[in-house]
Amino acid sequence: MAPARAAILALVFWPAQAVQGQLSIAQVAPPPALAVIVHRSNPVDSLTFGELRRIFMLETQTWPHGRKITVVLREKGQPERDDAIRIICGLSEEEYDKTILFRTFQGRVNIGPRSIQSAAAMVRFVYSAPGAVGYVTTDQLEPSVKLLRIDDSLPGDPRYPLVRARRAGGEIR
Repeated sequence: MAPARAAILALVFWPAQAVQGQLSIAQVAPPPALAVIVHRSNPVDSLTFGELRRIFMLETQTWPHGRKITVVLREKGQPERDDAIRIICGLSEEEYDKTILFRTFQGRVNIGPRSIQSAAAMVRFVYSAPGAVGYVTTDQLEPSVKLLRIDDSLPGDPRYPLVRARRAGGEIR
């Protein structure tokens, strides 16, 4: 693309601060969505948002084919964990932890979610555990795991529900 045309597109599509050099492209570009991943052998290809929420809230603990579900979250304090819990469950991290603890004490949950350090470790765990379900950002997807459709849409589709928001100052939320 010719430099002049690129500059015109930048003026039209980017905020003025970006064009003036006050914001980086990373601060202007949309943040990567969360992608829900499962083991490649899992016969489930799609979930409704409600089904996904029930799984992450540990209300649904087995896949339709009978295998036990293992929910995998990033470690506490990680932005992806906060985003996943907020978007999927509609709760803060603290509210989520209290809810899971309460359900455990009630005997409705045997084992809580697994905590994983990094996106690469998340992919490795889901790859090695046929009942696992986790998430990574779309830029961290690997072909070793299966990407699930949510409400019959994939990341990038305007209807996809697991889109992360940007916080004030350009930080991803």
